[in-house]
Amino acid sequence: MKTFNYESNCVRYKNCFFDVVEQEKDKLSLSIYGYVENDKNVSHIANATVSVSEKLKKDEVVIDTYANSNLISFLLELGVIKCIVRRITVNNLRLPIVKLDINRLYEYSFNQEVLKIAS
Repeated sequence: MKTFNYESNCVRYKNCFFDVVEQEKDKLSLSIYGYVENDKNVSHIANATVSVSEKLKKDEVVIDTYANSNLISFLLELGVIKCIVRRITVNNLRLPIVKLDINRLYEYSFNQEVLKIAS
């Protein structure tokens, strides 16, 4: 599993990875886990996606740019997102639907044993 470093709200996280969960109707949910500075316990950092009722393709998700304003550019740099498909309104917010590079995403996905002990 590959890991990455991530910064959000002036906090630096190390050795981060994605928890990818397949939800109902072939929808994916992404969360980011990692280590806060010198902490030895893995922590939940952020939910990267928003659940929507709209029909999406298997490689599409809605990114939560409201809570994570720099997330799109970061995921594009990481190669996890191929492109922004379109935007939709979710709870009065315009959020992007993105096309994922599924293979690249799973390169950065969690090791289940590590996640079991996450705080």
